[in-house]
Amino acid sequence: MSARIRPLERGDAARLAALITGYRAAMGSTDAPAMSEREAQNLIASAKADPGILLIGADTGSGLAGFALVFDLPEIISGGRAGQLDDLFVAPEARGIGLARTLIARLTEIGRARGWTHLRWLVPQDNIAARGLYETLAEPAPWDSFRIELA
Repeated sequence: MSARIRPLERGDAARLAALITGYRAAMGSTDAPAMSEREAQNLIASAKADPGILLIGADTGSGLAGFALVFDLPEIISGGRAGQLDDLFVAPEARGIGLARTLIARLTEIGRARGWTHLRWLVPQDNIAARGLYETLAEPAPWDSFRIELA
């Protein structure tokens, strides 16, 4: 099955809200509320208004089946810019057909066109399936990430 990778539109809000709600659950966020369609509309509008935010979706022809949220950021070491893939999710019923790979391929095309030095992302250590895919696409970075919870 092929997918069309495209920027998200206002009409995608209901499906995006459902995907983000599923993503929150998959990431272990048991206390996060379901995303509303209005919140999804606001996210889509923010991405359209800010060239530093990329919100793209994988449309399989029967609807939106995945999304990626990326930030175009300054990259201090090189003096250039880089892409920070913050979130990528494919609906469970659409997994195994290459949507995550296709989303990342599109992001690398966008990054090359924008002159990014690299595209980077984090993946939870226990997400073996995602790590397996990502290791076929990229080299693991030579550092670990850390975080301080503020909320």
